[in-house]
Amino acid sequence: MEPKCGKVYLLGAGPGDPELMTLKGRKALEVAEVVLFDRLLSPKILDWASDEAEKIDVGKLPGRHKLSQEEINALLVEKALEGKRVVRLKGGDPYVFGRGGEEGLALNNAGVPFEVIPGVTSAISVPGHAGIPITHRGVSTSATIVTGHEEPGKDVNLDWEALAKVGGTLVVLMGVSRLEQNVSVLIKGGRDPKTSAALVEKGWSPEERLVVGCLGNIVQKARDAEVESPAILVVGEVVDLARDLGPRSVAILRPENRAEESVRQAQDLGFRPLIAPVIGFKRLDLPENLAGRIEQAECVVFTSATGVEIAQEDENIASALEKATLATIGPRTEEALRDLGLEVSVVPERFSSSGLAEVLSTEFKQVLLLRSAQGSPELVEKLEAAGVEVDEVLLYDIAPSGDSRLDWLIRKAEPDAFAFTSGSTARYLIERAQELGLEEQMREKLAHAKVAAIGPPTRSELDRLGVRVDVMPERYTFKAMLEELRRN
Repeated sequence: MEPKCGKVYLLGAGPGDPELMTLKGRKALEVAEVVLFDRLLSPKILDWASDEAEKIDVGKLPGRHKLSQEEINALLVEKALEGKRVVRLKGGDPYVFGRGGEEGLALNNAGVPFEVIPGVTSAISVPGHAGIPITHRGVSTSATIVTGHEEPGKDVNLDWEALAKVGGTLVVLMGVSRLEQNVSVLIKGGRDPKTSAALVEKGWSPEERLVVGCLGNIVQKARDAEVESPAILVVGEVVDLARDLGPRSVAILRPENRAEESVRQAQDLGFRPLIAPVIGFKRLDLPENLAGRIEQAECVVFTSATGVEIAQEDENIASALEKATLATIGPRTEEALRDLGLEVSVVPERFSSSGLAEVLSTEFKQVLLLRSAQGSPELVEKLEAAGVEVDEVLLYDIAPSGDSRLDWLIRKAEPDAFAFTSGSTARYLIERAQELGLEEQMREKLAHAKVAAIGPPTRSELDRLGVRVDVMPERYTFKAMLEELRRN
């Protein structure tokens, strides 16, 4: 009796964003018993595979292979002949410079059934995400897709001088290592050095960058910007459309615990969010009698959603808050309390320290203030001036985030806008740039971008730091700030 043979799925994962994986591809991954995967993948895609599935990293780096292509072919055959469902997971599309055809031929020769599940190819989707359609009526009606580096010893090599004469849009994949040589031959072959050109680095990832120039200067621009692989070169007048079609990028400097909602709000308004947390939170030791102080307070005041999250972690404090009269500085903090099933009695019309102090001083003689150690003294000063007794408890302190995404923002990113949600985010951004020896470059980025401050205290700190503020919303909320940026 012949052994049972499994099946292999040659699956394209698309350009990196998990949401661009096809439904058919996800279903295949969920039932796979073996997954052979490449390096250009989001870890979230692999999470769809079963915990019991055998996962084998066969990823290739330029000039360094974990497994040769022949070894990958043999491994696919071996696992399938063991009767297993095997997924060969690779970035982009298996048949667009993915060597899927070679794997398919090896499987066919071994008598192993296989199926190709297409993926969204980076050749089209990465330029598109950056605002460059590879064809556009009246600009380019054809596109040529080539690889920028070829296997040594090929019998037939690309005729770059012939490509220069083809016209239309030229898309070059995997071309960073040979960028200078390829561009030089295109110009030698007759392509005008003034032809628009762009490099899209790490497309669809949080570190995506667009470097725009022309054939005559794109090599130097790539060198100055320190462009790294993977990057796609696009040559043609369609590159100019990125000015109008590309999404505006906004640097979001809020702490990590606000990242998810920030991304959602920014994307809903058409921005490409660049998450770069500047600050982090350090929980402080809470007084042992805090629950009792909450019960005795006329009103318990929160000034941030983070404070709410920290306070409710203690069961005794959470229980005491259920019976307390609660006040917040704004709607986001109110929402955090309501998510816990707590009713909020006081939210000022003006979401600021002065607006909150004005409302509280008309209704209470004593309040318990739960907030950050870096909170503005204005609220306490105004309450005490109005004769309100303030019992203040510091829940957390603010410290530099140490986040690598912030360093990337300072070193490489060129945001169209910066969204500052506190004075501390502004202060620590400049301090980190100073530590990296890049303060001048950081200030140049701020000078060329739109700068938004969420409210007066943040604006005052930016003014003190010598950073021009272009936008401040009438309602001091993150969403209102983004809406104001979109209008400007």
